Amino acid sequence: MKKRYWAFVLYLESAPQNWIDILQQTGLSICISPYHDKDKNPDGSKKKPHYHIIVCYDGPTTFNNVKSITERLNQPIPIPLEQVRGYFRYLTHKDNPEKYQYKESDITTLNG
Repeated sequence: MKKRYWAFVLYLESAPQNWIDILQQTGLSICISPYHDKDKNPDGSKKKPHYHIIVCYDGPTTFNNVKSITERLNQPIPIPLEQVRGYFRYLTHKDNPEKYQYKESDITTLNG
């Protein structure tokens, strides 16, 4: 399967200290969510803090290409995105009023 847009979750505890530099060096357009440190599980317990990352390629690319990035960052496997706009809105929970609302101004972009 090849897709142009991919996403993955990044946990700071397992990421290398220079994880932003590693992402920047890919040259890909990347969006990084605000730090999700206020998310809750359905039972009300606190979720492990994390970031959501969107990686944008110029054309369709394979799972293994994206997985090579997540492996360098020690993170879970990537997921292909059908609708990048919807996932972008999820970075702040814009369409999920029952979830904590993060600030859109806290989204970070790399490489354009």
